Amino acid sequence: MNFLNRLSKYLIGVMVGIGLTWVMFSERACMDWLPTNRISKEIAMAGIMADTGAQCVLKCGNLTVSDLADLARLGDVDFGKSGPREKPRRYFIEGGGVVKSATYLITDTASVVTSVVLRDVENCPCP
Repeated sequence: MNFLNRLSKYLIGVMVGIGLTWVMFSERACMDWLPTNRISKEIAMAGIMADTGAQCVLKCGNLTVSDLADLARLGDVDFGKSGPREKPRRYFIEGGGVVKSATYLITDTASVVTSVVLRDVENCPCP
């Protein structure tokens, strides 16, 4: 056997092994150690509160704090726009739903949402 033939058989075996591992272990929440998942859990465990500016934006879109919880659970943390080493820690989370993005401050008592950006909402008088 030449080198390319051996390499192709090896790579096929690796791909089959990765595929089988993904199928067998994907339902066991093996990805909980990733930073985005850990932050989402921490935000949910602390409880979510919206400050006055965020509450005004939520009223413009007829949304509730549970929509912000869904964003924290399903959204992606943008670490470039976040401040994980600040006191209190600040995380910018983007999502694909009605809530486009939000900024969460994780304090000792709760996760406070300080800014919210909604999709398809115009003429909102909030600052």
